[in-house]
Amino acid sequence: MTDNIILDVKDLNVAFHKRDGSTYAVNGISYTLHEGETLGVVGESGCGKTVSSMSLLKLISMPPGKIEAGSAIYKGDVDLIKLTNKQLRPYRGREISVIFQDPMTAFNQVMTIGDQMIEGYVEHFRCSKKDALKEAQRLMEMTGIPEAGTRLKDYPSQFSGGMRQRAMIAMALMCRPNILIADEPTTALDVTIQSQILDLMKDLKKKLGTSIIWVSHDLGVVAGLADTVNVMYAGTIVETAPVDDLYYRPMHPYTTGLLNSLPSTNIDVEQKRLSSIGGYPPILNHKLTSCPFAPRCNVASEICRKECPSLREVGKGHKVACFNA
Repeated sequence: MTDNIILDVKDLNVAFHKRDGSTYAVNGISYTLHEGETLGVVGESGCGKTVSSMSLLKLISMPPGKIEAGSAIYKGDVDLIKLTNKQLRPYRGREISVIFQDPMTAFNQVMTIGDQMIEGYVEHFRCSKKDALKEAQRLMEMTGIPEAGTRLKDYPSQFSGGMRQRAMIAMALMCRPNILIADEPTTALDVTIQSQILDLMKDLKKKLGTSIIWVSHDLGVVAGLADTVNVMYAGTIVETAPVDDLYYRPMHPYTTGLLNSLPSTNIDVEQKRLSSIGGYPPILNHKLTSCPFAPRCNVASEICRKECPSLREVGKGHKVACFNA
């Protein structure tokens, strides 16, 4: 990881407006991504992890989705949020690529893996299909798919779940992107295949130096992969810190609750019952005017119910949005 910032997101707000009401999915998040850094984004379902990441390339349904405010400065000079869909085309796949959560639905089932892999490559680099297939085969081999030349002619249904995910990773890397957004890519896999995919991502990061935004609800996966972690709740970032600092010194009550809900594999530690976070996540049908975690928090005070806390620095690279941290 270098000190060079490749992506600078500021005050990003995303909402979905429907006839029966609005949902304010992302509420003013700000963060930076450095060259070669892996940024973990964690939180429970519905907290805005995927929406905040997919909004960078406007890969949400618009309408009903709408990016209401904010900026995402790429390489210091291009605001991705201000670009139209047409203007974003050179960036999608080429500069920033996505590994989707479920490759079975992300792949087109009536096209071969090879045809899908080379489509974007031919578009961006204006090369021949033959040259594109050579690059596809090289990446398939790099991601550990045997007999890659033959498998390029197969359809997604002919691949196992783990192999489909490897093919999805290879396709995302086809255009050698600077940023890779991985949207819970190991969720549907068993733990053995999951471990193989994580080892693969670590190896590819070393070889290619790609910056990664790793979206996940699995804190164990993020602990072994990320350099920095953003913890999201109710469309906000409630804590951000270097991975070791976050796991050993969590400051936000929500982060502490998440970590306490994890089972321990340390035989030297007395085993206790897993704790859960009481209550329910908020319904985001109005803009936040107070701390969204206050109704579930055991240290909430009067100010928490009246004001929405902003991120403040409590250590080197460690920020928390809490009045009582």
